[in-house]
Amino acid sequence: MIYEEMLAELSSRNCKLTSQRKEILRVLIRARNHLSAKEVFDRLRKIFPNISFDTVYRNLTTLEELNIIDRLDFGDGRSRYELKRGQKHHHHMICLNCGGTWEIDGCPMEYISYSNQMPQNFKITGHRFELFGYCRHCHEK
Repeated sequence: MIYEEMLAELSSRNCKLTSQRKEILRVLIRARNHLSAKEVFDRLRKIFPNISFDTVYRNLTTLEELNIIDRLDFGDGRSRYELKRGQKHHHHMICLNCGGTWEIDGCPMEYISYSNQMPQNFKITGHRFELFGYCRHCHEK
């Protein structure tokens, strides 16, 4: 269902529905975690052996610009991607040792917005919130 909705949205924006672009969406839908461009590339090469990394990266950038996916920065120099569609708003906890990520339900912006900490006439257009630390497994080592 989400896949068809994304294809319809891309089509309504006159975005080409190439086989590579469709497969990138499928890869992100099936992913159990947040994938880097390299991880998306590695999965696509199984289906399209001649696909270039540039093609994958360019498609990820297009999908981000169209507000279909989010690019995430977990502070390790690698961008990761996740779908926006079908996801409720969330943030992340990131282990500094193993790189594991966990989603956090809720949003601190709710508190900030209601606590009068926001300057008047400040229009928020987006935000990110990540917590960095060590998961239970890495902390116990």
